[in-house]
Amino acid sequence: MSKPTAKSAAPAAKEETPVAAPPKSKKMLIIGIVLLLAAIAGGAVWFFTRGHAPADGHAEAAKEEIPHAAKFVPLGENFTVNLQREEGDQYLQAGITLKVLQPELEEKIKAMMPEIRSKLLFLLSSKKPSELQTVDGKKKLIAEIIAETDAVLGVAAPAASMPAHEAAHDSAASSAASAPVAASQVAPAPVAPKTTGVVDVLFTSFIIQ
Repeated sequence: MSKPTAKSAAPAAKEETPVAAPPKSKKMLIIGIVLLLAAIAGGAVWFFTRGHAPADGHAEAAKEEIPHAAKFVPLGENFTVNLQREEGDQYLQAGITLKVLQPELEEKIKAMMPEIRSKLLFLLSSKKPSELQTVDGKKKLIAEIIAETDAVLGVAAPAASMPAHEAAHDSAASSAASAPVAASQVAPAPVAPKTTGVVDVLFTSFIIQ
């Protein structure tokens, strides 16, 4: 009767061998932890890059919006030209200084000075004395000087812009008109001041004789 007992003990030993499986489950647990840490790290990177990118963008935009100090570039010696004859021989003597807001234009104006002066000499000598004796005539001359100089510098003037001194005058005039008016009499919105190229022209002397 002792032999059957030995045979039944052998299968019991075979059933206990699968107990060696825990190392595999431990390995799966480690892999899961590593994947979890990788996911957390990726989320942190995404959060910080998303959170800081707009701030950097705003900082870049703020740098671009910082206005530069105005530069005043005199065009050398006074211009002396004969004006178009009306009642007799008359000439104009004018000192001209250009105002710019872009620092790089100062050196460009100096480099292109001979061509700028030549263009302006032709412009000034094409005028009649009566055209330059009124305020409107001088304003028109300023706009023409800006256009001629911008063309030499290769600067395209915005379609809706005006010299700085005219923009300031226009703004003051529009704020003074505070009384209500009919819809048909509403004045058009003031044009924005010029910010590229030559933004204004200043006469240091202006003599017609």
